[in-house]
Amino acid sequence: MADIALQIRVDADTDTTYRAISTPDGVAGWFTTGAEVGEGAGALHRLSFPGSTPATWDFRVETADPGKRLTQTVVAGPPQWIGTEIVYALEAHPEGGTVVRFDHTGFAAVDDMFREVTMGWAGMFTRLKEYVETGTPVPHFTV
Repeated sequence: MADIALQIRVDADTDTTYRAISTPDGVAGWFTTGAEVGEGAGALHRLSFPGSTPATWDFRVETADPGKRLTQTVVAGPPQWIGTEIVYALEAHPEGGTVVRFDHTGFAAVDDMFREVTMGWAGMFTRLKEYVETGTPVPHFTV
């Protein structure tokens, strides 16, 4: 199995950061404007990615602990993603802001797609940082 692990510190509180990863407006602010996002455990996040096959991917929320943790399982999307788990763990930094620890686990192999996804997530988190720090939307995907 292959896993992605990233960490970034943002100059925003944990509640603001959590809203950015767990609400329709938040997800549209840094990830994709094609975001249908349900709230709470068991909810579905249906995200659209123009130019991707398939164009719409589904993430089921497994754990929703506001301000602290969001865990998702990919239930529809590219075959390599099905069954992978995405975890956002948030922690207040002692000097201010929030530390976002991100894991995307369960990929079958380190192949070209995995390498592209790793770079993609790294780029996404620079957008997350900009969005939560400024409040100005900077979505990577515009539907």
